[in-house]
Amino acid sequence: MAQRKTVHRTSKKQKEKIKKALLGVLVSLVALVLVVLGVDPEWLGAIPGGNDLLTSLGLSDISIPEGEASVHFIDVGQGDASLILVDGHAVLIDGGENDKGDTVVNYLKNQGVERLDLIVATHPHSDHIGGLDVVMAAIPTDTLLMPRLPQTQLPTTKTYKDLLTQAAESQVKVVYSEPGQQLTYGDGRLTVLGPLEGYDDLNDTSAVVLFRYGSQRFLFTGDMETKAEKDLLEEYGAGELGAQVLKLGHHGSSTSTSAAFLDRVDPEIAVACVGTGNSYGHPHQETVDLLANRGVRFLRTDLNGTVVLSTDGSNLDVVCQKGE
Repeated sequence: MAQRKTVHRTSKKQKEKIKKALLGVLVSLVALVLVVLGVDPEWLGAIPGGNDLLTSLGLSDISIPEGEASVHFIDVGQGDASLILVDGHAVLIDGGENDKGDTVVNYLKNQGVERLDLIVATHPHSDHIGGLDVVMAAIPTDTLLMPRLPQTQLPTTKTYKDLLTQAAESQVKVVYSEPGQQLTYGDGRLTVLGPLEGYDDLNDTSAVVLFRYGSQRFLFTGDMETKAEKDLLEEYGAGELGAQVLKLGHHGSSTSTSAAFLDRVDPEIAVACVGTGNSYGHPHQETVDLLANRGVRFLRTDLNGTVVLSTDGSNLDVVCQKGE
């Protein structure tokens, strides 16, 4: 995959903007109050809504130059929510748990999103689709893409019903994912790679999508586990699966991201969307070791907060809310 290697520019300019935003906005509006109250600002994350405030203030002032695309892995705790911004278009992949809808909406609005071209609901588990009804109620959305499930697997949960009900009320077009579908947004292209077939495990039914912008590729895998990974490996070569950035399947669980799959994708950066101290132990050490052994840069939302990657199509800038 040598042809995909890029020069990483950890943008000093963007980091300075974050520092200024944190010092100018966060300090003036939040730290002063905390000091008066005798509270250390580090404890803000323990206050209900505190992490949402930090996310909004810490990254809302990032300026993506014209002609660049950005991918945002939003910190929603133990859940997934990713935003793609490209040439005036916006795509949201998953929306976190039921109590994270407002977090996602606030983040989108802080990024200037007034309309979503597409929402991808990778699979019907609440930590991925729980907040999407709130998002669709707050932000006009054109299309909802989701995997087609057989009648016997259709969830009966309130979360799933709320998703479909809100899509209907907001007049959002519902489209079922099919391998090979391609959606173009400006100079960016989204390609559906999976699921290739039906599976007993809903995690394996996750819609798998690849976003391309120039030579840069980002692979989103939902909660896909090794059974579906094996099918993708049989169907696609490195030319189709290869990506500089991999959103790890199932929050970095050892039941996903096999060594064979990781070698085929050959990422330079891997991102795990995980909650601090989650009861599942995500990301699992086996996955962390696989990444380390291959020299893959590993970012995780529990330690790094929201992660933003921007690209001009050739180079890749990485900005983290915290930690790096």
